[in-house]
Amino acid sequence: MDRFLFIFGIIVFFLSFIFFVMNFFGEYEGLATVISIFAMLNASIAIGVSEILSRIKKLK
Repeated sequence: MDRFLFIFGIIVFFLSFIFFVMNFFGEYEGLATVISIFAMLNASIAIGVSEILSRIKKLK
């Protein structure tokens, strides 16, 4: 589960970061920027949870 969350987080973060950068070079759309920021936040939380799960697994 921790590997899946880490890979999911990296992929979502990468795609939303590209979308976030494209907003500044293309037409600036406020709602799309907010959605991409929340997607990056969600991906960061998934990566953090995967780190916590891997550390808990090592303790057992």
